[in-house]
Amino acid sequence: MKKLALLAIVAVMCSLILQPAFAAQDKPAPTKDLSKVTIDGKWNMSLDGPQGPMSIAVLLKLDGTKVTGTLNSQMGETPLEGQYVDGVLNFGITFDGGGGSMQISFAGKLTDEDTLAGSLSGPMGDIPWSAVRVKE
Repeated sequence: MKKLALLAIVAVMCSLILQPAFAAQDKPAPTKDLSKVTIDGKWNMSLDGPQGPMSIAVLLKLDGTKVTGTLNSQMGETPLEGQYVDGVLNFGITFDGGGGSMQISFAGKLTDEDTLAGSLSGPMGDIPWSAVRVKE
């Protein structure tokens, strides 16, 4: 009987000692409000296009919610215009190719302070993209 009582006391003590450790694991890590992080600056975008992987240098300029800038790839430099509201980026470009011009829309958001991710929509369908901030 004494062994059983001692075992019960040990079990209760272990649960009291370990409870704070397990409780700390249940709390989610605090998340940063990315809606206030600026997107101004240079970014390296990558995507898998119809002709294979592409790297695109992106320059974004933010004025209030208005976004302007350029995309620069092996296809040349193209101006962009759009908006950045509550952490969500939307912009479009008009690309003049050999077969005429086409509209391409980009949508994305910050996944952390230095990474954007989203998809583009155009005549070739929807294609996911990601961009990493260039550290200057």
